[in-house]
Amino acid sequence: MIKTLKILFWFGIFCLSGIFMVASAAYLYLSPQLPSAESYREVQLETPLRILTADHKLIEEIGVRRDPITYEEIPPLMIQAVIASEDSRFYSHPGVDFRGLVRGFYGFLRGVNLGGGSTITMQLANNISFDSDNVYARKLKEIPFALRIQQELSKAEILTLYLNLVYFGQGADGISAAAAVYYDKSVDEMTLGEFATMVSLLPCPSVCNPVTDARRAEGRRNVVINKMLAQGMIDRSQHAAAIAEPVAAQRHQRNIEVNAPYIAEMVRQELFDLYGDDIYRLGIEVVTSIDSKMQAAATNALRNGLENYYDRRHGYRGPEAKLPVAGVDPRARWLQELSVTPTYGNHQPAVVTQVNARSLNVVFRDGSEHTIEWSGLEWARPFIGRDNAWPPPEQASDVAEVGDLIRVRRSGGELQLGQVPEIQGALVSVSPDNGDILALVGGYDFQYSQVNRALASRPPGSGFKAFLYGAAIEDGFSPATLINDAPFARGEYRPQNFERNFVGPITLRNAFKDSRNVPAVRLYDQLGTAKLFDFAARFGFNTDTFPRNDLTLALGSQDVKPIEMARGFAMIANGGYRIEPTFIKTISTLDGVVFRARQPTVCEDCNPEQATSATSNQVARATALLEGEGDIDIQEREPLPDQVPAPLLAEPVTNPRVAYIMNTMLRTVVEAGSGRRVSREFERRDLMGKTGTTNGPAELWFTGFNRDIATSVFVGFDQPEALGESEQGATVAVPIWIDFMKTALAGTPENVMPRPNGLVDRLIDRDSGQIARPGDANTLFEVFMVETAPANDSRRATDSPSRSNNESLSTEIIF
Repeated sequence: MIKTLKILFWFGIFCLSGIFMVASAAYLYLSPQLPSAESYREVQLETPLRILTADHKLIEEIGVRRDPITYEEIPPLMIQAVIASEDSRFYSHPGVDFRGLVRGFYGFLRGVNLGGGSTITMQLANNISFDSDNVYARKLKEIPFALRIQQELSKAEILTLYLNLVYFGQGADGISAAAAVYYDKSVDEMTLGEFATMVSLLPCPSVCNPVTDARRAEGRRNVVINKMLAQGMIDRSQHAAAIAEPVAAQRHQRNIEVNAPYIAEMVRQELFDLYGDDIYRLGIEVVTSIDSKMQAAATNALRNGLENYYDRRHGYRGPEAKLPVAGVDPRARWLQELSVTPTYGNHQPAVVTQVNARSLNVVFRDGSEHTIEWSGLEWARPFIGRDNAWPPPEQASDVAEVGDLIRVRRSGGELQLGQVPEIQGALVSVSPDNGDILALVGGYDFQYSQVNRALASRPPGSGFKAFLYGAAIEDGFSPATLINDAPFARGEYRPQNFERNFVGPITLRNAFKDSRNVPAVRLYDQLGTAKLFDFAARFGFNTDTFPRNDLTLALGSQDVKPIEMARGFAMIANGGYRIEPTFIKTISTLDGVVFRARQPTVCEDCNPEQATSATSNQVARATALLEGEGDIDIQEREPLPDQVPAPLLAEPVTNPRVAYIMNTMLRTVVEAGSGRRVSREFERRDLMGKTGTTNGPAELWFTGFNRDIATSVFVGFDQPEALGESEQGATVAVPIWIDFMKTALAGTPENVMPRPNGLVDRLIDRDSGQIARPGDANTLFEVFMVETAPANDSRRATDSPSRSNNESLSTEIIF
């Protein structure tokens, strides 16, 4: 027996010696890899990146908030709550609670939870470093690092550092930031119940968050309060008062006021590409060019338009899922499924609980019951194909069954059966004055799809004809020039008109108004690739990507971006001056403004030669952030002076007379062409634009403007496919554009490009383009550049009297 005990004794000594040697070797190996106290003793203030509209409304806040405080500023109750919950032996162990580690390991071997062995000091070690290590390497390093911290810092310093660094969820690092984010208070104003709620977050700051799950947070808070009572840190009256406190945490400071996630991501990506993770903590504030009212209108117009003008007209595709209806308590399973099913756009998820003769009962994720009446169901013809949705439902059972996971939207005060559209789109609005992006929506819902279709390239169809005809006008053609609408062949290519007919000789104005394809191809064939590409490039299109010697270019077969279309039409609106799309206006740090955009601005009263000279000397970088040419230095630049510098002068890219004639031709489109719905909806005569519809049709466009705003709308599937034979730019894109522009233009006066000098009017026959006599039928006053105008025959022509530059286009041409 004595011999056995002696063997066990020496075996124990051997094991302890081995453990000591291994631990010492590990410590000596890891010690050089551990950070020094100087690298983490001081906690830096961190403030998230904030993105604002031009009128200073919050679009997004990205990053964490940290506002370090001293040990003296930490209330004793907060310290006691942390110690009671996280490390009751904090003041008695050397940074590592070896007894707790042994207890935790023993519980692991037995398969029971006897508590973990992680101390406050070890948690601090984990917070400070080792983020890139795997979980095992991180745990191995925590122990020697915790021992090192204990040697270099006092207990008070450890607690201060821990409470300033630990993450409390909702973008709050440290207790001071947490107090502000959750309660809009300073730390010394918080109650015991609030301290306990914050401490209960430490193991699970996202899952246990009181903002998202108040009931669960209350239970965890009470556990902390009970531990404080058990350890004698509070008395029973404090305990009772804290338990009785309601969980009143809310998300403060991050109050998103404007839904513009696509532009927020553009800003974030632009800054991140230049400066990396620093942008999330330096207190950067970015003011964008976005107009909050227009942005809200753009979001609503695109969402409602994709739903109403396309998706619902093509039928109901059925429920998103069929949930089980049998078994014990199916409602509980339905609510669980609803809790993880997101809301997209206008549509929230619901489960059908009862099918009546002409209505459905549904339950929402909050457990509330609602009824969808027949008026909200009768639209739901079964989807068969893009051109076929049939037959109309006759009763509610034709639409849904109990257990169906469906979408519900509210429209006009009533609930309606809905569905998240498969169709996507984009809307981008630009200022013709300086290229400011006033509104941008890159898809139906950013949460549903982060692809920014405002920056994605797709064929524009006939919308590109504006630049083909503009190049022709610049080359000496006039709106009255005749071109033959007759069969045309080049090899195997034989273009067809949408109407599948030919009308013979037709003026450029009429061919453009009616969007005739064959005349456009003939015009491109006569004009040549070089002239078209040169003209389009000056209006902002990247013609390097265009195919050469391809006649389908005349019909818009090349890929362009909606933002390029908006910019190009904005340059038509402003008289032919180059502008750059701009979305970042100023960047500020805690020290002040460090960047202010200087972009070319249209100066209609300036001499063109002076403007060209000024821009050629001044434009080193106007504001081409969109193309990734940023030179912002948010860390090293001195704050800029408060005064706004003089704008750069925009450079003319074509003769203003060419731009003016293009304005008049685009006005004809909305007066009598494919965009005439615009004229029916607006009691104003300053709107112009062009539709675009590609083969299939697979893409639908409308880009329109007045002198103050140019807006492009694109609609199509992400993977191009036919939208349905009846669809055109006029059926979907135009009404979306109208819905947006009604808000964007509300209360604004009519405004068009001023008429430049060097233009004359001639009375011509609408169809032949020939000079007409006053009193002849079917005539109009056509506008010509002086050098291309027909000879002035006093017997058969009349010049318009001289007019003020401020008169509207409606006085220049009689439609």
